[in-house]
Amino acid sequence: MTLSGTLRRTTLLLGALVLLAVASRPARAAEPQRITRDGQLKFAPVFIDGGAKLVYSAHNQPKRVSIIRLDLATGKQSLHYSIGSDSQFDIAFSRDRKFECFARSGGPRQLSLVIRNLATGKDVVFDPPGAQRSTVRSPRFMPDGKRIVMTMNAPGGQQIVSLNLQGKDVRNLTASNGINGWPDISPDGKTIVFSSSRNGVLDVWLMEANGENQRPLVRSPRRDIYPSWSPDGRRIAFTSARDGNQEVYVVDRDGDNLHRVTRHPERDGYPLWHPDGQRLLTISERGGRFDFYLWNVSATRSATGEAP
Repeated sequence: MTLSGTLRRTTLLLGALVLLAVASRPARAAEPQRITRDGQLKFAPVFIDGGAKLVYSAHNQPKRVSIIRLDLATGKQSLHYSIGSDSQFDIAFSRDRKFECFARSGGPRQLSLVIRNLATGKDVVFDPPGAQRSTVRSPRFMPDGKRIVMTMNAPGGQQIVSLNLQGKDVRNLTASNGINGWPDISPDGKTIVFSSSRNGVLDVWLMEANGENQRPLVRSPRRDIYPSWSPDGRRIAFTSARDGNQEVYVVDRDGDNLHRVTRHPERDGYPLWHPDGQRLLTISERGGRFDFYLWNVSATRSATGEAP
């Protein structure tokens, strides 16, 4: 064989080895779109207006948390409520946009629930039972707009409860030991996903809207928190430290097809589905700063279990 023929065969062999190495690498999620650059500590985001705007809580002032509205087309940020002496957390909107609610400090409890009627401008305030340290967090409207599901930390531990829009008829949906929190309601209103540490570590659980049939969805030796339903009700995103670092994962509603979306040494959390069902918003720490990132999340899974 001539020298040139040997070189051609060697080149072809090396090319094949490179292609094989590339093909055998674990699939990774595409680089996300960075939405903000202010670096403020943020949490509890909600999309409104079909995904055109984002509303969330942020530490925008020393010792103060405010609810911020962000126009995604222009990047303009504005206060959703005027600045007062209180802090405001965890806003939620009814599907018909006639009501909104949030947790507010400055009253007889550490955090009380404010239910605002946008037509009348009137507020109903629900103070959780117990002492001054009692709180409410993570309120969510049922799809029919008749009740609110939320976490309440009061006598009896941290439980998930529901109440009507008049702040009455409080019903306990959980009554277990440990922590029960971060409820999210399926689009059809039939199933609630939440986190519970009743078995010693925070896992993702499911229950019917009335609190019946409570069962674990996924288990982990480390905490699984902030679950979020996809718009079609088929998948659930959540934050987990199961691989040693706080990352975002997606799983089918039956517990199958668990896969990891983010991969970074700093923290990723608060996953929220975009209304188009194809993208996932996260609050991600990069260089010690916290900003919104938007990830493409395909319905197709790779054989490695990674997001494609």
